[in-house]
Amino acid sequence: MSNNLFDIIDSMLPSTYSIGDEGMTPTSHRNSATNLLTAIGPLRLENPTILASGVLGVAAGGLMSAWNGGAGAVVTKTIGSTAQPGHPGPRIVGSRGGGLLNAMGLPNPGVRSYLPEIKAATEKGACVIGSIMGNKPAEYGKVAGQLAKTGIKAIELNVSCPHVGSLYAQGLQPEHVSAVVKKVVKTSGGKIPVWVKLPGSTDYPRLVEVAKAAEASGAAAVVAINTLPAIALDVEAQRPSLGGGIGGLSGPAIKPVALRAVWELYKSNLTIPIIGVGGILDGNDVIEFLLAGARAVQIGTGVLLQGPTIFKQICRQLVQYIKSHEINNLEPLIGCGHQKTA
Repeated sequence: MSNNLFDIIDSMLPSTYSIGDEGMTPTSHRNSATNLLTAIGPLRLENPTILASGVLGVAAGGLMSAWNGGAGAVVTKTIGSTAQPGHPGPRIVGSRGGGLLNAMGLPNPGVRSYLPEIKAATEKGACVIGSIMGNKPAEYGKVAGQLAKTGIKAIELNVSCPHVGSLYAQGLQPEHVSAVVKKVVKTSGGKIPVWVKLPGSTDYPRLVEVAKAAEASGAAAVVAINTLPAIALDVEAQRPSLGGGIGGLSGPAIKPVALRAVWELYKSNLTIPIIGVGGILDGNDVIEFLLAGARAVQIGTGVLLQGPTIFKQICRQLVQYIKSHEINNLEPLIGCGHQKTA
C-alpha cells in the first residue's frame, strides 16, 4: 500500500471522484429540507451534520464525497505548518463494543501543500472548516493565516489529539487554549469563526473550564469531544496493537461519554454553540445530542462504517422525527432534555 496520504484517501473514494480532478461531479442531490437549518455562531448550515476531522478530509475528493453525501459542512484533516509522517502502522484497530482505536499521529502534507485541496473543495461550493494544529500559539496563527485565504468558513483548533501527547495535555490547560484562540482570532482579523475541539475526557469540570476560557477569548463554538485516550494489546506479540502505542477510541463505545460532556457544557450556561461528536450512526443519535444541548454534530467513525451517504440518511430521519413530533424545526429540541429532568 502507498504511504502517500493522498493515494490512500483516493483509494477510499467512490469512482465518481478523483483527487485533483476538476470534474468532481456529484452523483446525488443536496438535502433541501429548510427545517434542518442550524446556526453555529455567524455560520448558517443547511443541516446539523458535519464530517469530522480525520475522515475523508485529506484531499478535495474526500471532502466533496462527504459534501455531496449530504453533510452540512466538512472538516479537513488536521493540518500543521510542516509535513508530518504520523505514527508507524498499524494505525487503526477494531475494539469490542462498537469502537475503533486509532493512532494516526496526525499525518499531514503541511499547509502549503494542502491549500490547493481546500480551494478545490470551496470552489465547488462545499462549506469547509479548516482543522489546524501547532505546538505553540504562534504556529496555530501561522497556519490559520494561510488557510484564511482559501475560502474556508471556520477554523477548528485541534488542541486535543490523544495520540499526540503534547496536544492532549495542552488541551486540558485553559491558559494555553485561551492563548491559542486569541492568536488565531487576531490572525484572522475576527472574520473567520474559531471552533475549539475539546479533549476526550471524563474530567467534566475541567472541560467546562477550558470551554469557558475559549469562550472568553473569542471562540465561536466548542466541539465535544475528541477521541478518548485508550490502548489495545496484542496478546500474541505481547505489545501494543497500534504502532504508536496509545490511541484514540471513537465510535458508539464513546457516545455516552460525549453526551455527558455536551450535557455538562450546556448546563454550565456556556453562551457559544456546542457541536457534539462521538458515536453517531443514525438520526436518533443526533436527537440525543440536540436534547443534551448541541446545535450540530460531527460524524467520523459512522462515515467509515456506512459511507458518505450517512449524512443524507440521517437528514431524512431527522425530517421524519420533526414531522412525527409535530414541530417545525430542530430548534425546540436543543437543550430540551434539561427541561425535563427532575
